[in-house]
Amino acid sequence: MRRRIQTACLVMFAWALCMNGAQAEAKLSQNEKDYYEDYQSILDVMKKGMEEAPETGDPSLDFLYEMIPHHEAAVSMAENVLKYGQNEKVKQLADAIIKEQLSGIKKMEDLEQQLKSNPKDNKLAEKSYLKAYKAIYQRMITSMEAAKPTGNIDKDFLEEMIPHHEGAINMAANILKYTDNNELKAIAQHIIDTQQKQVNEMKALLTSIQ
Repeated sequence: MRRRIQTACLVMFAWALCMNGAQAEAKLSQNEKDYYEDYQSILDVMKKGMEEAPETGDPSLDFLYEMIPHHEAAVSMAENVLKYGQNEKVKQLADAIIKEQLSGIKKMEDLEQQLKSNPKDNKLAEKSYLKAYKAIYQRMITSMEAAKPTGNIDKDFLEEMIPHHEGAINMAANILKYTDNNELKAIAQHIIDTQQKQVNEMKALLTSIQ
C-alpha cells in the first residue's frame, strides 16, 4: 500500500512539473519565442565556428580563429535584442557591444592575416593553451545553453550575454599566458577591460529588471 501511495505521489509530482512547464511556455509572447529561436541559431553558429577553429601549432593564431566567431556571435546577439527588446538601457548597451565587437573583429582579422604568413609553431605551448581554452569554452556553453526564456526578452539577453562575456574575459586572460605578440596582448587586455565593465553593467541591469 505504501509503495502504491509513493508511486502515485511521484506521478502527481511529475504531472505538476509538466503542467508548470507548459504554463510557462504558454505565457511566452510570440516575440519572445521568435527571439529565443534566433538566439538558438546564433548559438549554434558560434559553437560551429569555435569548435571547428583550426589548431595551427601557434596559440596566438588559434586564439584569433576562436575569438572572431565569438565576437561575431556577440554582434548577432546584440542585434537580436535590439529587434525584440524594450528596455532602453539594454538597447544602449547592445549598441555599445556591437560597436566594440565590430572594431575588435577588424583588428583580429588584420592580425590573423599577418600571423598566418609566419606562424610561430609551439605545439607544447598550444597543448597547454588548448586544454585551458576548452575548459573555459565548455563552461561558457553550458551556461549559455542553460539560459531559458523568462517572460522578459531584455532579461533573457542579459542572462545569455553575461556568460558569453565572461567566457571572452577568461579566454583573453588565457592567451596572455602564451603569446609574445604585443598586438595580440593589447587586443586581449582590451577584451578583459571593456567586457568586464560591460559584465558589471549587465549584472546591475539584471538586478533592476528583476
